[in-house]
Amino acid sequence: MTAARVTTCLRITIAAVLGSIGAAAGFTHTHDWAVANGQAGWIAWAVAVVIEGMVVMAGFEIHADRHHHTGPARRVTFPMVVLVAGFGIQMTAQVALAPPSPAGWLVAATPALGFLVVVKLLMRRAPTHTGTAPAPAPAPAPIPVSPVPQHIPAPAPAGSTLAKLPASPRERITAVTEHAHSSGRAVTADDITDLISLPDPVLAALVDELNTTVNGHPITT
Repeated sequence: MTAARVTTCLRITIAAVLGSIGAAAGFTHTHDWAVANGQAGWIAWAVAVVIEGMVVMAGFEIHADRHHHTGPARRVTFPMVVLVAGFGIQMTAQVALAPPSPAGWLVAATPALGFLVVVKLLMRRAPTHTGTAPAPAPAPAPIPVSPVPQHIPAPAPAGSTLAKLPASPRERITAVTEHAHSSGRAVTADDITDLISLPDPVLAALVDELNTTVNGHPITT
């Protein structure tokens, strides 16, 4: 066992012994004071536990607030009010039945004061987290996604038969025409009729236009 570990064990043992003796004496004085003021049985012990425990818990809460509070420190907090009120009640209970002299009051209050001192010293050793929180990991860079190549059909010449058609059938006719031309054949009237019904003169002019001037696809047949 290392020297540091031995020292820690001794410190904890001494604190436990002193704290237990001080707490027992303080509880007894508070219990007797409660009995003297009309509280009997377990209620007197409950009064002692509540008063002593209230002071200890307030001390721990003040300790936690000071080590975890990030804003400006507040001089008056609820735990501080509880600590002051509980300490006043506790000291009153310790000296209430003591001989009415400074020495009597000091001796009667010593166990409770010793218990509070031990608790305060232990709170100084409590681990605290004062370091800054680790910075969040940077978000992964987005993976660039290449757009899916899409063929945008060339616009029909202004004033042409194709340009006079609505946009939706015009796009479908252009796609069918490109497919026919890429297959090495001319687009036919039947190809167009499957997409839209047109008068024969308009259909003939449109087929001639698609196979000669639109999109620049040569006929290889």
